[in-house]
Amino acid sequence: MLVVESSPADAYLIAEALKQAGMGNGLMTLQDSREALDYLEDGNPPGLVILDLNLAPLSGFQLLSKIRSNPALAAMPVIVMSGSEDGRDVKKAYELGANCYIVKPSSLEEFLRSMRIWYEYWSTVVRLPPR
Repeated sequence: MLVVESSPADAYLIAEALKQAGMGNGLMTLQDSREALDYLEDGNPPGLVILDLNLAPLSGFQLLSKIRSNPALAAMPVIVMSGSEDGRDVKKAYELGANCYIVKPSSLEEFLRSMRIWYEYWSTVVRLPPR
């Protein structure tokens, strides 16, 4: 799994929540969207990407668009996790091919609860494409 998150504090929190939820194995975290694109295009993409929208030098929207335009990455699940509750951002993320849009919870307790629910859904309910 790859987490692309601009905020070091949020990246740490996401990684810790994923570890507590049982999804910490093989977790890679990157802050730079260009690095993330290079990593994804390197030939061994992860099974799942958690993507922040507030990235540089490419925005999260631009990175999502590049992922979906690459045939080798197009089927890879991408979950947008953003602090934005703006309906335009939600709509645009889905139009660009996001599989899910999650608004980052504001409290630590809610964040951890959300990640446990998220883990349950993505690890036991959803059938992911082969890598």
